[in-house]
Order: sequence, then C-alpha cells, then structure tokens
Amino acid sequence: MLTQMHQRLRAQPTFESAVEAILDDARALNGAEFGSFQLLSGSRLLIVAQRGFKAPFLRAFRTVANDEGSACGRALKTRKTVLIEDVEADLEFEPFRSVAREAGYRSVATTPLIAADGYFMGVVATHFARVHRPTPFEIESFEAYCVSAAGHLRDLLGGEPLDAAAIRLSNRLYTDMGLPC
Repeated sequence: MLTQMHQRLRAQPTFESAVEAILDDARALNGAEFGSFQLLSGSRLLIVAQRGFKAPFLRAFRTVANDEGSACGRALKTRKTVLIEDVEADLEFEPFRSVAREAGYRSVATTPLIAADGYFMGVVATHFARVHRPTPFEIESFEAYCVSAAGHLRDLLGGEPLDAAAIRLSNRLYTDMGLPC
C-alpha cells in the first residue's frame, strides 16, 4: 500500500492536490473515520484540509500552538508522532474533550511532516471513532511516508513561502465550509 501511496503522491501536480492525497491516504492506511491536515504558519499550525468534521471542530482547532494539550499541539512541540489512545482518559486533552465528543472521535494519532533535511511543514492527524492504538509497524510506515511526503510538498511549493500556502489553503477551507476566515 505504501508504494501505491507514493505513486499517487508523486502524480499530484499541485501543492493543494498533494495535501488532499496525503490526507486521504493517511485515513485509508490507518483505517480512520476522520482526518485533519495542518501546516505551519509562523509558530502555529493552521488546518488546511479535513475529512468528516463540522464547524465546531474547525473553530476549536483553526490554529494550534505548541503549548496546547491537543495531539497536534504536542506533535508541533516535540516534532514526534503523538498517540492519544483514548481522549477521555488523557489528562492533557481534557480541555478538548467536549469538542472530540461532538465531532465523534475517541482516539487520535498525529504525525509530523518533516522533510529529510529537518524542515518541519506541519502535521497529519487521523481520528478514530473508537479507542484505538496503531501498531508499531503502522506508525513506522506512516512516519517514513510523511518524510517523503514533506519533501514532495516542499518541492511543490515552487518558491511560495509555507506561511502563505498555509494561510491561502486555510482561508479557502473555511470559506468553502461557510465559516469566517
């Protein structure tokens, strides 16, 4: 499946279509019901793509800082994959439990997109309706894919600053969802 994911990614002609392909493949590989994709803008993450979420989730996680207890905030801070097997039992996630309940997910795995040269681009999060723990093989496979994906995304930026791409995609997502930018 990873070979197919790499082929699909390499076939994407634009930065935007590559973001969408990465998010779709992340959900498929991990068997997740929901997904979100965030890019770095300044010192914060901005949601630029999502699958399965509605306005309350998008409002709550529009921007994420590295001092927040969400999985994405922790991944931004540590630059490592963050697994929250059960959001109801995770103490740091407590401020976000009501959002998770309303959105319909119980577990989340967030993997950073870091190119081989260490360039941090953002994170991909997969969200599960039930308590879930990916296998070590699933985690390692997706982490390796994310290194390659980050490099490809960086190439597709074509000189556009990451901040500008993040803001552009986030504004488009929120406009398409009928939410204020």
